[in-house]
Amino acid sequence: MIDTSMRIAEAAEGCEIPATGLAASRAKAKRPASWKAMALPASFSAIPADETIIKLPHPYQTEYTIQNASAPADATADTPVYQIVQKSTATSKPVPFELHNSHLVFTGPIDLKSSELPTSGDNSPWARARRSPCVAFHWEGAEVPTLAQAWLLVYALFSLRPDNESLRLELRGANASVLGRQLVDVLLAIDHPLRAREKREPSTKTDESLVLLLRSTFWQGAGSPFGPRPVWCPAESPSSLPASSPLGSYPLTALHHTMTWALAGDPQDPERRQQSWHPIRPAKPAPGSVIYSRWIPHLKETFSMISLDYEDDEHLRLFHEWQNDPRVTQGWNQTGTLEQHREYLQNIHQDPHQIAVLAKWDDTYFAYFEVYWAKEDPLGGYYDAGDFDRGRHSLVGDVRFRGPHRVSAWWSSLMHYLYLDDPRTMNVVGEPKETNSTVVMYDFIHGFGLEKFVDLPGKRSAFMRCSREHFFQLCPLADNEKVIGGIRLGLVPKL
Repeated sequence: MIDTSMRIAEAAEGCEIPATGLAASRAKAKRPASWKAMALPASFSAIPADETIIKLPHPYQTEYTIQNASAPADATADTPVYQIVQKSTATSKPVPFELHNSHLVFTGPIDLKSSELPTSGDNSPWARARRSPCVAFHWEGAEVPTLAQAWLLVYALFSLRPDNESLRLELRGANASVLGRQLVDVLLAIDHPLRAREKREPSTKTDESLVLLLRSTFWQGAGSPFGPRPVWCPAESPSSLPASSPLGSYPLTALHHTMTWALAGDPQDPERRQQSWHPIRPAKPAPGSVIYSRWIPHLKETFSMISLDYEDDEHLRLFHEWQNDPRVTQGWNQTGTLEQHREYLQNIHQDPHQIAVLAKWDDTYFAYFEVYWAKEDPLGGYYDAGDFDRGRHSLVGDVRFRGPHRVSAWWSSLMHYLYLDDPRTMNVVGEPKETNSTVVMYDFIHGFGLEKFVDLPGKRSAFMRCSREHFFQLCPLADNEKVIGGIRLGLVPKL
């Protein structure tokens, strides 16, 4: 039977309990044979011409690769240049405009010589920018590349060089100053910082520009060319709105507060309630819609999150089977019949403060998440919750998709979604059981800090919090090292 008093599910418990026997062999079997070899190339020249380096998210799924190109007249003779080429593979939906530009070529990131770098004691904005590798975009002819075409190149650069917080970008071609200003105006870049007390002089040159690309703003959706939603969060909507006018095409949900009395999740007193004063939440996405999609370069697979539909037989079956798996039960305590699980999911569907989510790799479902607004959640009663703080619970139901090489992708993607879905979300929080060292370690890897311990009704929890600023400082969206995010302090060797 479902123990409704244990509604506060363990964050990610059941997802990384060590597998043994057949489960372990299945986990190894699903791992790509070459995944450890999927290292970033030392030079873009080493990338095979047919290797996908970018795949657009749902609904497009368009693939692009990098190929060698002829150097333009104004490029340094010994510097290789490349271009983005769309692969001829089938796409789910044609992009509404050309993202690749055959006249636009670019160099790989180039570092300054050590003799040209600022002194180690200079940490000014100018010095930090100078230490960033430099990339040049060149084009010939009178037509300037579009902002969307520049964005695609930036996507490629930050996918291939995920550790670079910024890149110096030189633009060379007709009306380069216009493209440079567009990049700055959408905050995909900033003007290159000046030395202390140096003043920016007006320039009469229109065929060159120098800006500083920012990894943090790119991954927040700056310059995303498909509308007001970041490209990784498709413009899905509640069922009441037509596809031609999704919720994301309207201004952010207006701020209006309300009072909620909700169950406090106390197993000793199931009827005890908790009061909260919080914003009325945005309408939920339609059941079955894709709410997040991102191609993961080190796995060569697309990770997607789908709003669970409790009336969908497959969705209900997966939830039912996973919750009755003894491995999952250790953390979730939600065993039950099919009808009990249908009622459980229906209650979530009717609850404005949380969303049930299924996650998949390409076309295979593998995990279940619950995302929630923290202020009206039981956790919100134990700290000074912000109006738009969010949290998540997770489980990996399909043991074939376990392992740190996958966790680093879906853990960060789930956090990424919570920040992108509403730009007012300043913190993502969690409350794993204090003894669940595996979950706490993965939280540390992805930017969380341990704020304190909280005594929830059913457990003592480690209250974990990651700020928006810290997450996008780290951008832990690649195959992360098993160290505390940002400071390279090693964790235990076995995760």
